[in-house]
Amino acid sequence: MKKEQMISGHIELDQDILLDYQYQVQGASEETLVFIHAHSVDRRMWKPQIEHFASRYSILCYDLRGYGRSSLPLNGQPFLHAEDLRALLGHLNIDAAHLVGLSLGSFVALDFWALYPEHVRSVTVASGAIPDSKPDIPPTLVTDVPRFKQEWFARLLEGCGEDRNGYQDRLWTMITDWKAWQCTHREPDCILGDALLPKLLAMQAPGPVCVVNGAKDFKGAHRSADRLLECVPHAVFVDLPEAGHFSSMETPHEFNAALQAFLERGGDNNDSKSDSTRL
Repeated sequence: MKKEQMISGHIELDQDILLDYQYQVQGASEETLVFIHAHSVDRRMWKPQIEHFASRYSILCYDLRGYGRSSLPLNGQPFLHAEDLRALLGHLNIDAAHLVGLSLGSFVALDFWALYPEHVRSVTVASGAIPDSKPDIPPTLVTDVPRFKQEWFARLLEGCGEDRNGYQDRLWTMITDWKAWQCTHREPDCILGDALLPKLLAMQAPGPVCVVNGAKDFKGAHRSADRLLECVPHAVFVDLPEAGHFSSMETPHEFNAALQAFLERGGDNNDSKSDSTRL
C-alpha cells in the first residue's frame, strides 16, 4: 500500500523548462485523478474537486507550461502539453490515471489519450473536446495586457452561469496572475489540433469517456463536445443546466457528483447522447 503524503515540486523538461505540480497521494487508493486546468487560469481552479476527491483517490494537479508557477514557453520552440504530461507521470511513477480536463485542459486530456491510451483509465472533459482548426490569419498580438485581461474576463462571463459561491472573484484572481504570454507571443502548436480527430477515430478499443456540458456555456464549446460524441458514441453525457464554461467552479457540487458517479460505475457507457445523465 502506498504511503499517504503530499508531494509538491517541479520537474525539469528540456531546455530548463520547469513544470510545477502538487501530488496528493492517497495510501488506500491505487487510482490517480489528474486535473488539467483551462486557458488563462491555473491549477487553483480545481480546489473544490481536490477537497472532494482527496479522500478517495490520489490527486495530481499541475500548471501547464506557460501558466501558474510553471515556466513560460521558449519563443519559437514547439512543444505538446500532452508530452509534458507524459514526462510528469513518468517522473511520479504513475502508470495510468483518470484524466479530467476543462476547456484547454480537455484538449490536453484528449491529446494524451490519443497518444498514450495505455496510460489512461478514463477521460472526463468539460467545456470543450475537439478543437476548432487554427485560423489562417493569426490573431493580433496583445500590447495592452491589463485592458485585454478585463475584456477577456468580461467575455468569459458571457458564457458562465450565475455567481452563487464567489467563483467570479476566484476566476479574476487567476486571470490577474496569468502572465498572458500566449497573447503577447506567437504561441507554437502545443495541442494536436486537426490531428486529434483522426487519431481518436483510429483507436481500436477506446476506454471510458465522460462529456460534461454546461448548458449556459458558449455554443462553440457545445459544438466541440458534439464532435467528440459523434466520434465516441459510447461516451457518457452529463448536462449541468445551471453551469456555463467553468462548471467545476460554478456548480462544484453537481460537477463532483457527476464525476464521482462516472468513476464509481467504472465508466459504464450510455448508448448515445439521447441517453444522457441529467442532473
